[in-house]
Amino acid sequence: MKQMNSKILITGIGGPAGKSAATYFREKDFFIIGTDVREVNLKVDAFYVVPLAVEPSFSPALVNIIAKERPSLFIPTVTEELPTVSGLKKAIERYNCAIFISPPEAVDIANDKLKTALFMKQNHIAVPKTFDGASPKEQVIKELGLPLLSKPCFGRGGRGVTLYKSAEDVHNEKREGLVFQEFIPGEEFDVNLFVDKEGKVLTAVALKKTVLKDGLVGNALEVERVLRDDVIELSRKAAKLLEMEGPLDFDIRLRKDGTPVLLEINARLGGNALYAKEVLDCLTQKMQ
Repeated sequence: MKQMNSKILITGIGGPAGKSAATYFREKDFFIIGTDVREVNLKVDAFYVVPLAVEPSFSPALVNIIAKERPSLFIPTVTEELPTVSGLKKAIERYNCAIFISPPEAVDIANDKLKTALFMKQNHIAVPKTFDGASPKEQVIKELGLPLLSKPCFGRGGRGVTLYKSAEDVHNEKREGLVFQEFIPGEEFDVNLFVDKEGKVLTAVALKKTVLKDGLVGNALEVERVLRDDVIELSRKAAKLLEMEGPLDFDIRLRKDGTPVLLEINARLGGNALYAKEVLDCLTQKMQ
């Protein structure tokens, strides 16, 4: 029997994080409300097509769904919607709907890969050497060496990440809105945290990415749980610096000497959350 007094609203339910959350809460027999920008083939109890997060109509559409359905918990899983949702936090909570999300300032930095690299470097957190995409290509190659990579300044996961093995490849890159970064060659990890409203880390799980979509880069196709205090500690420090809250997802790689380096921060539930169910357990416990 559905727990009708415990409805869960999950945005981006067609994506990896949305599917993970839906699977977890469906197993616990919660009433699941899903949204996405298009129809998705996923078993939910109620579904709404919503505008893109950049559209002015996104905010009222989201609030209207919450006012109608009255969920007990809201889990946003789309990176692009986090700035808007963070700004709506108080409005959402007025409907007795719990939401765990970082403040707008933290979301702004986490969503911007250039800002993330600059902020963390200023605060003595190890990050890749990073250049704005508008920087002279010769300088980028000289400072970063080869291979090097680029990624969209605003983007999700491994989308748009390109690894360049020659100077010619770098000079042929014509896309805008990129950052160039040194390539960190070691093992890659996905660290999942849950931070409460007081800034306390309630759980932390390190996942080693054993297979990447594009070989040396890209989204993880396979992961395994590992004990890595070093990568977890780096994630904790970064979360504390930004005064973050809720479920968080960090990408970290090791240099050749084993030093962990922070690549990216997702200020939301990670796509591999089913391998770190403790994070989802925290959401359940905090909702009740």
